[in-house]
Amino acid sequence: MSRSAIRRWLTSPLAWDLLLGVLVAIWSALFLRLFWPGRVNVDIANQYLQATGKIPYSDWHPPVMSAVWRILIDITGDPGSLLLLQVGLLAAAAWGIGVLVHRSGAPRWVSLLGPTIMVTPWVVSQMTTLWKDTQMAVAILLAVVLIMITRFLPKTWLLRLPALALLVYAVGVRKNAVFAVVPIAVYGGWCLMQLWRNRRGRSGDSAATVSESPETSEPTADAAKEGRPLLLTAVSSLIVLGLIGGGVKVTDAVIASQLGVTKTGQISQIFLDDVMFSVPDAELRKSGAPKELTDHISSARDKCLEKGEIWDSYWNCYGRGTTGKAFSPIAYQDELKSLWLNEVVTHPVSYIEYRTSVYSSYFFTSKLEYWEADWDGDAQRARLPAGSAKADYIFRPYVEDFALGTFPMLFKPWFWTLVAVLLLGLEYRSRSRTRRELNASAHRPRSFWPEITVLAASALCYIFGYFPIVPANHFRYTFWPALAVTFAIVLWLAQRRIQQVRILGP
Repeated sequence: MSRSAIRRWLTSPLAWDLLLGVLVAIWSALFLRLFWPGRVNVDIANQYLQATGKIPYSDWHPPVMSAVWRILIDITGDPGSLLLLQVGLLAAAAWGIGVLVHRSGAPRWVSLLGPTIMVTPWVVSQMTTLWKDTQMAVAILLAVVLIMITRFLPKTWLLRLPALALLVYAVGVRKNAVFAVVPIAVYGGWCLMQLWRNRRGRSGDSAATVSESPETSEPTADAAKEGRPLLLTAVSSLIVLGLIGGGVKVTDAVIASQLGVTKTGQISQIFLDDVMFSVPDAELRKSGAPKELTDHISSARDKCLEKGEIWDSYWNCYGRGTTGKAFSPIAYQDELKSLWLNEVVTHPVSYIEYRTSVYSSYFFTSKLEYWEADWDGDAQRARLPAGSAKADYIFRPYVEDFALGTFPMLFKPWFWTLVAVLLLGLEYRSRSRTRRELNASAHRPRSFWPEITVLAASALCYIFGYFPIVPANHFRYTFWPALAVTFAIVLWLAQRRIQQVRILGP
């Protein structure tokens, strides 16, 4: 190749895409080396023991995550393979965002923000640990990126299949992920509807073209044309949501039949908290529930209040389940459910007061922003290989001393809620201007507003969906909103730069 040809190739979009991939790969390799095989708490250690066949499978934690870990260990022989999957999903999403932003006409410095997201302190803090929350978040994010690709490049429609599988996995590893997935299902349905309309447009439907002009269309025709896309989007969204829900059901059924998953009634933890802290002791005694259960709840409540805890009573003061060991089922589950239905649901004011107090603590505070290597007792008991303690000397000051100490709002749900609301406000403000531009020109410029909207809406739905179930104020419960809003900010910056270039010129 001549020097000019080499120079042209080095400045080509493909070369820049490869550079973004190299940056993502270098950071991923460094991160994996430092944190291999991944940080572990008691929940993750329990899932590892299931994955390696040391203990029977149960549904206290999502069996699909243990099953995937088992497959990865069978293939690689290394428990760190789950961390590799976790980092790989985020790396693919970060690279995909960078490429999409670059190929859409935004400056190259904006596309660099895609890979840069991987090194932000709030992302580093959770990627070190094999939380099911982190697995859920990276799976949802990559699914959104894949759907984005199919929207911009219709011939890539096959990517909808892995996107669907990722959403099924996300809901499988954390059932309340359904709150985050509903807006994404609507987005997926909208993309299907847009694809259908584009194909009809290419077939030469002149009536549809005329009706889109506000000067020539009749009011009745306009109403019909406005209503039809909404109906199609609603139907398509329900189909996508049904496919996700059906996939979760089928996956759980297959895993249960193959691995013999024991049911533990883990939802009883929520019933226990609600009954313990929202039902007065006098009402509890008069409920007719077994005396052993009411006595246990009453004494445990006193212990929790002495410790200043008003949630997560299973772990904080109740003594866990029937055996006293972690993840053992609570006794009298049917009676506890009856107590919840008869004493909690029928007293909504007390319930809302209790849930508001718990949710306020979650919404405005946080903890467990970084899992240190010294907290490896559960990993040792599960015989997991020890990770490098050097990583803490590098990253703990970055996450805790710098980010958490200087900008504590970055780890609080209220902050990401506020930013998500601002993004939705900006989307609403730009909608009328975008419509005017589309009416004035036959050219449809590429826009990231649908993705910005869906990421912000998903973050909000997930945060607000914790109101009836939040068990603690761990930052891992806020990781998906933080990740989603961060990517939405990158897309917003790209959108602004694209609009400026279109208006002012390069």
